[in-house]
This record gives sequence, structure tokens and C-alpha cells, in this order.
Amino acid sequence: MTLTTYAPLNTQIDRLFNDAVRAFDREVPNWAPASNAWENVDTFGIELALPGWKSEQVKVEVDKGVLTIEGKREDVKNKDEKIERTYHVREIETASFKRAFRLPTNLQWDKADASFSDGVLTIGFPKREDAKPRQIAVR
Repeated sequence: MTLTTYAPLNTQIDRLFNDAVRAFDREVPNWAPASNAWENVDTFGIELALPGWKSEQVKVEVDKGVLTIEGKREDVKNKDEKIERTYHVREIETASFKRAFRLPTNLQWDKADASFSDGVLTIGFPKREDAKPRQIAVR
């Protein structure tokens, strides 16, 4: 068994680099929201954690069995603030992201349902009837 030590210095260096790139108004290309893919008897679902985001900032598209989710969030500036902010810690992402998921073929892609609640985007696809488990009578 090989043990790997946690390296907080690497995390700090990554954040420092990302903050430096952000200072030049360039997007950090490697950020993506955490996600879950799940299924039950009737549905296949994808969830993305987007705390603080609004549904208008996210675009969801299905094309040829690929689910693509894109989002862009600008830095919110308070118009009433007369003094510019100086951040000492800046961990809330304002960058854009794009995630793509290849969907199973047993889904009804055209009947997808999406909801956004409590910072979680949930997209559900009903399974085709012929793909659902069925009981076979034994005689």
C-alpha cells in the first residue's frame, strides 16, 4: 500500500497562480463544478453544485447523446460602493465553465427535465420503457 501525503503547499501555489491569472482578467480554464451522475429504476440524472449561481447563468443542451452544461458568472460589483474592494482571500469562483457528459443510449433525451434549487442544478432523463427492468412470469 502506498501512502500519499497531503500537500497544502501545492494547493496554495495553485490558488496563487489562479489569482494571478484572474488579476489580468483572464479566465481560469481548469475550474469545473463538482457533479454527481445517478440513476434509479425510472430516471438517469446529473447534478452540478453551483452555490451562489442563478439559473440564468447556466445553459443546458443535449445533442446526439451528449449533455453539455455551460455557465458564466461575472464578478458582481456593488454600484453603491464608492471604495474599491481589496480581497485578502478570494475563493468564490467567477469564471466560466463547460462540462460535457456522454449519456447512456437507453434514455429519452428529448424528455429531459432540469431544475435549479439551493445551488444544485439537477437534470433528469426518463429511461425508455424497453430499458426498464421487467418481471417475467414463470409458468
